[in-house]
Amino acid sequence: MVQVDVPVAFAIGTIFADAAHKQLQTGRPEYFWRTLLLNNIYQIFFFSWIPVYFILNYFGWETTHMWWHEDSVMAYPFFIPIFMVIFFSAVNGGFLLGNRLVKQGQVKTNRIVYLVILIYSGIWIFGQVGSTFRLGTFKQWQAGAAPWFYEDPTFLAMLIFSLLIWGVPLAIFVRKLVKEGSRLATR
Repeated sequence: MVQVDVPVAFAIGTIFADAAHKQLQTGRPEYFWRTLLLNNIYQIFFFSWIPVYFILNYFGWETTHMWWHEDSVMAYPFFIPIFMVIFFSAVNGGFLLGNRLVKQGQVKTNRIVYLVILIYSGIWIFGQVGSTFRLGTFKQWQAGAAPWFYEDPTFLAMLIFSLLIWGVPLAIFVRKLVKEGSRLATR
């Protein structure tokens, strides 16, 4: 769901800044660039491909029926390139905001930013299950015949797989940054 993917990408940028807040508060440029690089590596290998996969294969699930009337993203040749630019702008914008807040000593404010985004995302998903829990083409949406997500075994398997590929590495990256920060604080 593009309406969630972009804000979550922004939130993850702020999460990276939070995880590395002790390093970033030193003001040393190598910590800034290293954390920014790790944020982008994570996004490239563990997150950005997930919404693209679902946009290409399950265009209706991406709640695109709310704004787009064709049944496939192929009808919109600039959709994915524009999405990728917006996605990575959000990724890096989130990190830059998080870095600024952390350097100003506002770690709690940074945490509020990503928590609000994650709460919004949960509300978006679970507040309209009639849309977000259904797959199908625009025509199926109009006819009220869009199937539930769990009725498609390939979709369900990819959803579970992508959540694991997204969540486990995020936890690993965050833990690594936090550990580095704690070692920095004890020096």
